[in-house]
Amino acid sequence: MASFRFEAADGAGKIEKGLVEADSAAAARAALRARGLVPLAIATLATGNARGFQRRRFSEAELALATRQIASLLTAGLPVAQALGATIEQADDRGLREVLAAVRSDVFGGHRLAEALGQFPREFPDVYRASVAAGEDSGELAGVMERLAAYLEDRLALRGKVLAAFLYPALVTLVALAIVIFLMTYVVPQVVEVFRNSRQGLPWPTRLLLGASAL
Repeated sequence: MASFRFEAADGAGKIEKGLVEADSAAAARAALRARGLVPLAIATLATGNARGFQRRRFSEAELALATRQIASLLTAGLPVAQALGATIEQADDRGLREVLAAVRSDVFGGHRLAEALGQFPREFPDVYRASVAAGEDSGELAGVMERLAAYLEDRLALRGKVLAAFLYPALVTLVALAIVIFLMTYVVPQVVEVFRNSRQGLPWPTRLLLGASAL
């Protein structure tokens, strides 16, 4: 079974695009017609080892979410191919859907999951693929996927905390700088004008601020 990218129209003339699993292009068209769609274009979705496939680098957050979904489905007893199919249907990112569809096609072709993931080394790091291979060898793939999902989620959470730790001081500095600029360019000149109109001498701190604002 292969994956096909399709473009079809529904009864109202609205264009739909997506992926469909079928044994052939003709079977894909038949599946679309069974859904009440009129096929406009059908194209085979190349697998990862095909030169024509344009790899898309999806975010680590998307990978963590997909890993968590696959792990939950495997724990529930679904086979790998069905777990991948359900994850594809729930994925929002187009690049993730296409990569997982290609992986699923390889799994349908008799490849192990780790081998199918190996076609996309940019999307699935070495440690990820090695962990999946170890899970398949030990028969504990569901547990390994659960731990991978937890690892990715913890890594994202830590990255968010580090980013927040850097952003907060920078934000405080920017706000303080904006306040100083406002005082030097708007408030201080008005205070100076008040002293001049009252014909009083300016205190030395005010003269110092006035000199700084003139720079």
